[in-house]
Amino acid sequence: MAQISEPSDFELIQQATREIASSTGFSLSFGGLTSGIELTVSAFCGARTGNLDGLKVRKERGLGGLAMAQRSPRFTRNYERESDITHDYDSAVLGEGVVSLLAIPIIAGGTLRGLIYAGSHSLVEPDTAAARPAVAIATALGNELAIRDEVTRRLVALRSPADSGMSAVAEEHLREQFAQLRQLAASVSDREVKNKLHDIGRGLTVALSMSAPELLPRKRDVRLSPRETDVLACVALGYSNARTAALLSLTEQTVKGYLGSAMKKLDASSRFTAVATARKLGLLP
Repeated sequence: MAQISEPSDFELIQQATREIASSTGFSLSFGGLTSGIELTVSAFCGARTGNLDGLKVRKERGLGGLAMAQRSPRFTRNYERESDITHDYDSAVLGEGVVSLLAIPIIAGGTLRGLIYAGSHSLVEPDTAAARPAVAIATALGNELAIRDEVTRRLVALRSPADSGMSAVAEEHLREQFAQLRQLAASVSDREVKNKLHDIGRGLTVALSMSAPELLPRKRDVRLSPRETDVLACVALGYSNARTAALLSLTEQTVKGYLGSAMKKLDASSRFTAVATARKLGLLP
């Protein structure tokens, strides 16, 4: 089975621009991730020129900079005539032929991580309902980045290599192997092979628990179904519901159902808490 790599942050924002351009009334979407107080536009969909490529946007400058500074979406029906913004980036924006423009900050766990634009090459009325889908896509992207940030933070904080025989990198590799075993087990029909793959997965869980006594199972009568475990294994790697559904050959709604039932069993209020609790109980590596 070929290893499926997790999409990079850039790939996520590129996917978001495609979703905005294909599922909203805007003909163009572009954006990027922040670095300090500056953002470099690197993702596009629907652009007719290369004028926006590499554009650097600073806080408080232009429509996007204003959205970054205020941490809230900003819309202008007629960008060229907008008087409430600076026009530092007119050469790039007007050179692309943008008329109406919506700028949406990407917030991940309370932190500004980037900016995504939804634009039109013709006038668009300031309709809140029309902008809502684009804002929802940007919000979902922020949530996905927040999940990744938290998973990374927890893995690093779990312990340092100095006080453990297993490094954070080794732990992450072990968890990736566990998730891949669960995906493989879900795809085979031979029950004996499926059971052997589950046994190998349990062995990986025990291996990590032995290297970290604090993760040894606590006495608690919680039993996750195979599918609930499959979904949590993917969530533990920061995968979105959509990506998890694709990997496990399920619908996104079904993934949400399994995740919800697992969270209920684990008495968890979030997917992060569900993963952490499952690990403490020895249900995940």
